[in-house]
Order: sequence, then structure tokens, then C-alpha cells
Amino acid sequence: NRTRILQALMGEQKHHQGDYDWYKEWEEWARRQYQQQQQSGYNQQQRQRTSSSSQSNNNNNTRKSRTKSKPEYRWDFDPDDPYSVLGIRRGATKSEVSAAFRREMLKHHPDVQHQGTTEAQKERAIERSKYITDAYRKIKAEMNETEWNDASRAKTKDRSTVSFDTTPY
Repeated sequence: NRTRILQALMGEQKHHQGDYDWYKEWEEWARRQYQQQQQSGYNQQQRQRTSSSSQSNNNNNTRKSRTKSKPEYRWDFDPDDPYSVLGIRRGATKSEVSAAFRREMLKHHPDVQHQGTTEAQKERAIERSKYITDAYRKIKAEMNETEWNDASRAKTKDRSTVSFDTTPY
């Protein structure tokens, strides 16, 4: 069985349905497909060029009007400082960080906003909650990294103090 498989892979053995070269057939089919795609792509590009040159001014104006610009908000915190976003000091404990996250999300989560809030206020709440979530993730990752580094330093320190007995059995 093994020799038959190896012979078939090397091309020494004929297919059981006769002289059948599937790879050549597949190559021809792939070449035809590629040529059709290239031809249809070329035709589409030609159509787009002719239509876009006549309508370029109209399209540019409608595109600009359709794109929704994101409003710039003024925050009472520094968006680049995660501790400022959560309103906590640097070096806060895990429980302080978690409590600050919960407190800020209860204040600013879009689902917790009052009935009479406008769409703009909801958008602002969404942006604020994104900042809060991002700040929480950054601080937690930083805490986990420092814990990991402290633990690995402690292990290395313990290993350096271990003494080995060099006396033979």
C-alpha cells in the first residue's frame, strides 16, 4: 500500500480511470479563471473612470455631506492618563481601582442615563464610558505586569540564596 501511494505521488503509477492528469486540467482552469477576472476587472475600471470623471464634483460634495464627523468633547480629565479618567491617585490598590471603575460607570454608562437625555448626551456618555473602560483595562494590565515582575524577582532572589551541598555521597 505504501509503495503504491509513493508511486502515485511520484507519477509512476497511472490513474485507475486511465491517463488522467488532474493537475494540468486544474492549471488550465485556473488560468482561464484568472484571465476572466482580469478582463472583467479591466472593464469595471474603464467604466468607473468614465463615469467618475463626469460626476466627480457631484460625488465629492455628497460624500462630504454623508460622512458624520465625530464631535470633539471637552473633558474634565486628561484622556491620556487612565488614573485621571477614573479619578484616582497613582499607586491605588486593586480594590480602589475596581470601586472607582464601578462608580464612574454607574455615573456615565449610556444605559443608566435618564429618560430625558438627548441623543448628543447619550453619544457623550458612550464616549466617556469608552474612556473609563479603556482606563480600567490599562491600569489592571499595569498592575498585573508589576505583580508578575515582583513575583519573578522574588523567585530569582530565592534561587540566589540557595546553597548547594558539594560534598560527595
